[in-house]
Amino acid sequence: MVKRLRIVKVDAKVKSRIEVTQNDTNFLKLALQRTGGSLFVLALVLILRFSLPAEAIETMYSRNVFPFFRAIWDHTIARLPIPLFYVFWGLVLVVVVRKWGAWRRMVPRPGWGQSVLLGGLWFIRAASTLVAFFLLFWGINYGRLPVEETMEFAPYSPSLEELRERVYSGGERLADLRQRVSPDTLALSAKDFPADLEGAVRPLVARALEDHGIPAGGRPRARRLLPRGILLRLSTAGVYWPWAGEGNLDAGLHPLQEPAVMAHELSHAYGFGGEGTCSFLAWLAGQRATDPALQYAFELAHWRRLAGRLRYADPEGYLAWRRTSLYSGIRNDLQAIYENGEKYQDIAPAVRNATYNAYLKAQGIHEGMLNYGRVVQLVEGYRKTYPE
Repeated sequence: MVKRLRIVKVDAKVKSRIEVTQNDTNFLKLALQRTGGSLFVLALVLILRFSLPAEAIETMYSRNVFPFFRAIWDHTIARLPIPLFYVFWGLVLVVVVRKWGAWRRMVPRPGWGQSVLLGGLWFIRAASTLVAFFLLFWGINYGRLPVEETMEFAPYSPSLEELRERVYSGGERLADLRQRVSPDTLALSAKDFPADLEGAVRPLVARALEDHGIPAGGRPRARRLLPRGILLRLSTAGVYWPWAGEGNLDAGLHPLQEPAVMAHELSHAYGFGGEGTCSFLAWLAGQRATDPALQYAFELAHWRRLAGRLRYADPEGYLAWRRTSLYSGIRNDLQAIYENGEKYQDIAPAVRNATYNAYLKAQGIHEGMLNYGRVVQLVEGYRKTYPE
């Protein structure tokens, strides 16, 4: 009788182990199937991104499919009262915590080997899904026609003499704009700019696009992120979050920098990927501003790029001109920007630059981080084709 009871108990344990093993095998098969499905979808989107010609992407995706996504975002999640950057990372944290708990509960059953495999499959599935959504909801725009082709002008690199003339004459124009904003020479502050900066800048970007026959529907957001320095410490003033369709800028930026950075991120939100392109569109938006403070801030942002090039090419000449000829109010504004930037020292700038350089090249921006400097060529080319 005792032997029979032992046999029954042993049979029950064996049967239980067999059922657990079968369940684990089925679970592993399901995980493999889901991972394969995610990778298949990603492969399809990648084929779509890199096989279609720029003309097809411009016509089919950038001007028809993407505006559909834009409208959905603007009439749903964009109405939330907080930046969607926080919502996105909050959801990511919740999912990771839940998956971590499920993974830990799994460890005693199949053992570490299968648990690690299941965890790895989940990571691959999550990463491939995020990349696929990134491309489908926005990233395909990297393959659209270059903005200079759409607007029918050729980029132009100014000579040293042309650059010097731009900087010197630009300094005079800035002085005029600066005195229209405030008669004193103290550095400008937030009180000198529109209270609803987003509401003032967004129409300028939309008008700059529509004036050249590029659709700019929707109402994309560009909101400030706290804590101050959250982006600046990563060598970034703003970011576009494609999974939420929203642009963000660091709340620690000096008010003089905010209009151009906001217009840059809104240009991303309207469907443009290249960094130089978005800086060019921000400059183009600034040309449509009527508020003196906005005009000055946009002009100052581009003038600083030109001045930086001239200082590199002719440091002694530039610094001598700046000391004797640049309006004191502008010098005070520049000093205020520099001092504000000193509050937020970069964290591992080499890592950030290497990572973002690789990202841009993966999206078809072959010059990588150097694409930021392309804005000067675009602006000068535009000015030659469409003189003021």
